[in-house]
Amino acid sequence: MRESRSNRSGHRPHDDRRNQAPVLPDPRMLALKTLQELRGGEVTLDELLTKHGYGLPSRDRNFLRQLLGSTLRHLGEIDAILAPRYHPPQDRTANRLTNIMRLGVTQLFFMEVSEHGAVDSTVNLARDAGLHKYVKLVNAVLRGLQRDGLELPDGVEDWQLNIPAWLRGVWKKTYGADQARNIARASLGHAKLDISVRDAEERAEWAEKLGGILLPTGTIRLESGQRIRDLPGYKDGKWWVQDAAAALPATLFSHYEDKTIYDLCAAPGGKTMQLAARGAKTIAVDKSEGRLRRVYENLERVDLGAAIVTGDATDLADDAPIADAVLLDAPCSATGTIRRHPDILLRQNDALMKSLLPIQQKLLLQADRVLAVGGELIYCTCSLQPDEGEFQVKSFLADHPNYERKAITADELGGWDEAITDAGELRILPTHMAKLGGMDGFYCARLVKKRA
Repeated sequence: MRESRSNRSGHRPHDDRRNQAPVLPDPRMLALKTLQELRGGEVTLDELLTKHGYGLPSRDRNFLRQLLGSTLRHLGEIDAILAPRYHPPQDRTANRLTNIMRLGVTQLFFMEVSEHGAVDSTVNLARDAGLHKYVKLVNAVLRGLQRDGLELPDGVEDWQLNIPAWLRGVWKKTYGADQARNIARASLGHAKLDISVRDAEERAEWAEKLGGILLPTGTIRLESGQRIRDLPGYKDGKWWVQDAAAALPATLFSHYEDKTIYDLCAAPGGKTMQLAARGAKTIAVDKSEGRLRRVYENLERVDLGAAIVTGDATDLADDAPIADAVLLDAPCSATGTIRRHPDILLRQNDALMKSLLPIQQKLLLQADRVLAVGGELIYCTCSLQPDEGEFQVKSFLADHPNYERKAITADELGGWDEAITDAGELRILPTHMAKLGGMDGFYCARLVKKRA
């Protein structure tokens, strides 16, 4: 019998594994897991990126984010490219194999990955995912695409493939065919990095320090892709990240100092910080304890205070304080934020959007219950769907004749009037401020309670 080395030497062999760096997961495998978990629609891309990207080196984390973002933005195109060549198997592996194919096409056509690397890494991904019997199929399909190049169906534009039919239909009906096309193309782009400054008088100073531009509405805009925590002023609490459109509603109240103002559905806290920075006695309400933890952490970092209430804003406590004003940023389909959250294209649908309408109505009723006579109610959503915006306010006003609109003016927006409607509401589109990088889609109306 051949003697082992340990017996010949009299010692156990040295195990070097303790001194080796841990093997990090392949970002492509993490991308596959993320796509699989997005199918249910209950968890967001940002939440999954935090989960799967934790501990990855910044290069791998950025690749993971880019791979997923590109796949989701081009998903319709990708499926159209695959359709003539790939027919999913009729077994439980179908969805996983399809997502592997999608990731391969993304790398071939929509990322700066070598063609050879895109094909080989995807073949390896199929093998590592346990789909050994489909490895040859993956290789054949991707090699064929590598050879023939990107070909889309005749007479169809890329945006028509990438924006779901239910969205295209609503946008065309609401905004017209030309504007719907422009909205779609802008929504499939990438958003800039927007920040709100704690002290309004320091905006110009911080714009210069950060190398950004100061928008008319007061937001500082930077190029995206920067590591936020490393930027000057972050650790000192001088500013926070907040989309330019989302930053507008909290600036539209007539009075702040020592006024009690509710921020309903408050997380992650940008509007809460805006209200507190202006001197309001802010009550931040949200039903998610985890998300409220972020509100608390953000307030602590910027050295601002607010009362934080964990609870369902559709059912406020009987003894809830009466307020001078209410800001209601209602949960919605978020179709105005596709630039930042491309997973909406996969997760959201018409049925889910309609399921939110009764919740928005209940929130408006609760806002009315805690608002004092003479107080202002600002209702807003980050949706491009009129069902969640204009129609909700129209219905509320019809049922509550004791309320009336208070028109929003260009003076309140630094002279910017592009988004103000004839009714004095805000209907912000992704095409607005196009030369400065565009905007998230948003709706906002200001109402006044004239009598009980």
